[in-house]
Parts: sequence; structure tokens; C-alpha cells
Amino acid sequence: MKLGIKHVVIGGIIVTILFWMWLLMNMFPIPKGVRVNEQYYTYKKNIWGIYYISVESRLALLNVGTYRYLNDYDSKTFVVLDNNWAKDKNHVWYCYDVMDQADVASFHIDKSGLPKDKNHIYLPDDGLLYSYHPSKSSIDVESAEYFNRQNRWANRLLIRDKENVYLDEEKVDVDRNTFKALGNSYWLTDKNYVYLLSWFDTDSKWKLEKVDSLQPPLDTLVAGSQYLRNGRNIIHMNKVILRDIDVKRFENVGVGKCIVNNMLFLNGEQILKNRLNVDKARFYFYGHIAADGQHVFYHEHLLKGIDAASFRQINEETFEDKNYIYTIKEFAWNEEDPFNREKK
Repeated sequence: MKLGIKHVVIGGIIVTILFWMWLLMNMFPIPKGVRVNEQYYTYKKNIWGIYYISVESRLALLNVGTYRYLNDYDSKTFVVLDNNWAKDKNHVWYCYDVMDQADVASFHIDKSGLPKDKNHIYLPDDGLLYSYHPSKSSIDVESAEYFNRQNRWANRLLIRDKENVYLDEEKVDVDRNTFKALGNSYWLTDKNYVYLLSWFDTDSKWKLEKVDSLQPPLDTLVAGSQYLRNGRNIIHMNKVILRDIDVKRFENVGVGKCIVNNMLFLNGEQILKNRLNVDKARFYFYGHIAADGQHVFYHEHLLKGIDAASFRQINEETFEDKNYIYTIKEFAWNEEDPFNREKK
């Protein structure tokens, strides 16, 4: 009998624990539901209603993201338009916020991904994606579209209609028919110029800067590179750093680093001039370590006590010369010398 009572008590404890685990997982703070539209993960429903969730996995809410239940919706006419937009017969929602100025009947997401109704297109506030507002300018709603599909960020800032290109609703002086993003890079071009979309803190706004006249061939190195070859010119972001040169070598060698012929640049400035033999140099550790057989540099600092002639890499964070084994320090970024040294 005592054993039976013990089993009952243990069973009761287990059931209680499982119940509270279910309660935590399904009611607070992590909701559980099914997608309203299988194509989109953000709008879901459960017995408590329809909610918007900003992350695909609900467990991610423990660290990032947010969710909120929608109010005053009509479940029979509620439709999801994309991951951030939905509507019913009475309201339009961006995430979980009601867009009071939207014309519900005509509101839709066009084939370019631009939200619009019969009166307005809808644009992100201050170039951010946290909230949207209806257009106030003379943009032609019917022909307005996103056109810069290679670059998601610029795609939200730049709009064109049948006659013009707009940045934050202001017309920009570009050739409308040839203006486009230059691959997955920072730059844009039309038939005449290279442009850069830049944020100006002084004005708290994005502006389109005219950087250089267009001179093919164009070479953007790798996605995210700060450097662009524009014919015989080399551009770093919004500045031409070399003009009218015969470009024989143009190579990305690390974060913010680029080789042009026999010159090494960091963030647009030439470094290690007359100190590093760029033609013979090898680069390691995201480009921060450079060795040319005579010297080894970390950033622009000469590392002493290393036999540069025998210096070589063993694996990603281990090196050696004839005398020592070198391993990258845990917090090497803040050091003048990145290595722990062990005598052979």
C-alpha cells in the first residue's frame, strides 16, 4: 500500500511538472499556433486569436524578436499578403500595427513587393523598416515599383515610376531607364555615372552621391567589398583613390583591405608603403597579418623576433618559424602582437 501511495505521489509530481511546462510553452511567454497562410511564417493563429511573430522559430523569442496578438480582426476575411502585411475587410496591418490611412479595398502588394493602395504607396519611416507611412509626393502610384532587387536595403529606399526615380520621395537626378544596383554591392550606376547611397548624420537622411563618371570595366571584387574598379580608376566607397592607372592586379585580401598593383590599401588609405613587398606578401587571419619573407606585420605594426624567411601557417590560428610555434591570442584584436609564442 505504501508503495502504491508513493507511485501516486511521484506520478502527481510528474503530471504537475508537465502541466506547467505545457503552460509555459503555450501561453507565456512563447505562443504556439499554426500559420494562417502556409507561405508565410509571421502570422499565426491559436485558440486565443491571430498573432504576429517576428521570428520563424518561436523558441527564438527567448533571445530575440517579438510577438503581439491582433485586435478587432475579422477571421473570415483575414488574409496574409506577405511576411509583414495582412488585411481583412476593415483593416490593414503592418506587422501588428493598423495602417489607419490605408484604403482597405484596394490595398495590395504589387509584383515588385511594393505596398500600395489606389491613393498611395507605403514607405519605411526614416529609411528604416520598423514602421511605414503613406507617400506624400507626386509619385505615380499605378506605375511605382521597387526595381533594385539585388540589394534588399536599397530596394526599400529607392522607388521609380514611369518617369522618375525617387529616394525617400525626393526625385534624384539619374537616368531613369538605366539606373540600377551594381550587383550585390554598395554602388549603383546609370549610363553616365557611379553612385553611392550614403547616410548623412548631419541631416539624418540618406543621400545619393555621384562618385565618378562611368568607365567600364567595373569590378566589385567580393560582395561587401569597399572597393570598386571603375575602368582605370579605383574607388573606395564615395571617393576615387586612384585615377588613370593601368590596373594589373585588383584583389581583396581582408576586411577593408585591397591590393591595387603593388600597393596595399586599408579603408581607402595606402599602408605599409616602402615597408611591405606587396608582390611577395601573403595574408592571414582575415588579412590582418601580412608576411613577405623579410618582415611580418600585424595591422601596420612590425612583429619583432620572428624569422620571416621560415614563417608559415600550420592551420587557421597556428603558425611557425624555425624557432617558435605561434598561436593567435584569444583577444588578439586589441593587441599589438597577436601571438602566444612557444619555443620549439
